Amino acid sequence: MLEGGAVREFEPNLSPDLGFLAVMHDHGYIRDPGRYVAALAVEAKKLGAKVLKAEVRDFTLTDRKVSGVSTSEGELSCDQVVLATGVWSGALARKLGLSVPLETERGYHIQFRSPEGGPGTPLMVTSGKFVGTPMEDGLRCAGVVEFGGLEAPASKAPLDLLRRKVLESFPNLTFEEEKSWLGHRPAPSDSLPLIGEIGGSGVFAGFGHHHIGLTAGPKTGRILAGLISGKRQNVDLSAYDPMRF
Repeated sequence: MLEGGAVREFEPNLSPDLGFLAVMHDHGYIRDPGRYVAALAVEAKKLGAKVLKAEVRDFTLTDRKVSGVSTSEGELSCDQVVLATGVWSGALARKLGLSVPLETERGYHIQFRSPEGGPGTPLMVTSGKFVGTPMEDGLRCAGVVEFGGLEAPASKAPLDLLRRKVLESFPNLTFEEEKSWLGHRPAPSDSLPLIGEIGGSGVFAGFGHHHIGLTAGPKTGRILAGLISGKRQNVDLSAYDPMRF
């Protein structure tokens, strides 16, 4: 716990108006999530996976069991499927008769390119309700969310608020340009992800992790791999049962 001058010693670019800092050690973060996911795909190919980019449109069921997936690239035959398409999973789940109360948390981001005078480490400013993270392509600041659906255009007010709070917190911040965008976080009404088989369909849900899909994804994947291969799980999955809805 740092106060007063110790705060500035740890983070010189932080505003003098912010006088208390809680430092948590032994944390890690990913400086380029896109490159990280691309590396996972490369590793999957090494293990024998085939990567196909396509729009999934429907499931083909035979005797109530999945036997194929209809995509923009044609029909794919299968007997098991993992449904892990974030907030877009709701529409596909409805094709299996599962109506999930799922909304998109639209998270607003501003990426400051070639920044100077920003934080040297990921920093959560609670008074500004945002997190600033140094990334490979600049300083990413995010924190404002809204329930706005998938189709509505971006709102101006959240970006204005985020920008103002960032510049208040880091008064020395300079940058070449900024890029704003929003992402869609999958938010079930009870705040718990859906992990497990949807009925006896052979389709396994793995979505609804709100803000923590990046960190919860590996464990979810391991659980789903065990369920698909018939291995007994050492965790109670009842709270995450897709059929609770």
